[in-house]
Amino acid sequence: MSNHLTISILTSVPYSNLNRDDNGTPKRVTVGGALRALHSSQSVKRGIRVAYENSSLDRSVRSGNLVGEVVAKSLEMSPDADEKAITKVAKNLIGTLTKQDSSAEGSERSAWLSEEEITAAATTVLNGTDEDFMAEGKTGSLAIAAFGRMFANAPKKGTEAALSVSPGITTHAATIETDYFSTVDDVRERNRDTGATFLGISQYTNGIFYRTISIDRAQLKESWSGFDLESSTGNLRDLITAIIYGLPRGKENSTAPYVQPALVLAEEQQYRTAYDFETPVPNSKDGGYLPTSIERLAQQYDAARRFDPDNFGPLEALTGTYADLDGKFGNLKATSLKEFVDAVVEWVRQ
Repeated sequence: MSNHLTISILTSVPYSNLNRDDNGTPKRVTVGGALRALHSSQSVKRGIRVAYENSSLDRSVRSGNLVGEVVAKSLEMSPDADEKAITKVAKNLIGTLTKQDSSAEGSERSAWLSEEEITAAATTVLNGTDEDFMAEGKTGSLAIAAFGRMFANAPKKGTEAALSVSPGITTHAATIETDYFSTVDDVRERNRDTGATFLGISQYTNGIFYRTISIDRAQLKESWSGFDLESSTGNLRDLITAIIYGLPRGKENSTAPYVQPALVLAEEQQYRTAYDFETPVPNSKDGGYLPTSIERLAQQYDAARRFDPDNFGPLEALTGTYADLDGKFGNLKATSLKEFVDAVVEWVRQ
């Protein structure tokens, strides 16, 4: 029995700029001699975390101002507390975890705590001590357990990530499009004056993005203190669903690129492996890159099993919106999203 499950996702992302560089240009990378559009793994993880926490209400806080969060929680629990005194204790407490940034006096390096840990820290602060308030290597937040964290001043308090997340990269050569825009001035328009208030440009891209997420269930059980709780099944369902739907969120209100994945493939594996599109796929005869991307993935699926059939365990599951998935990946037939998520959650909990 293997502890690893890799989920491969192909998504046709329309005109958008979900992940951009410091100049506002969609992130990109050259693969196989062709320019590809890129969604960084950090942006993908952020999208998954936000989707998961919004669904499950299992909240956490990642910030450079955790002292302020702890003080606010302390005052919520005890409104009559001396704010100046508890702030001093809170600084010492958070300082046991993170190093202070010397370039900005009083500010802390970004760190990540669950709401449960913030409450525990607030209780400690109200008691006027700087005693230990969190377990080593564990957390009650599934998001933190999934993606991991480290503390510069307290390495043993860090949490090993149970998920490995790849960047999303287009399976084909991509282009960056420039959009010229202007903003209309309502007063000028009313007075029939010409000219806009602002003129500018934005850049966008689109394509078939391939990304993978690998789950280490043994590490998840080790990192997540809530693994054995009755509520854990619901949290896991929310996380797997967020993995499938979660995308970076840049300029989302400008383009609304909310799409369902064309293909989602889960494979139990002894050694974690994914597929690649080093050679860019060509346009299909009817247009578009999705059919040829799925064909290329299916070819690699077969090749992987010819090379090392023993690497793959009994659990496989397939879903997606593409109309012709049945029979392309061995004997797998596409299921509903619910059936897919149920199968993955059952595997995780074994």
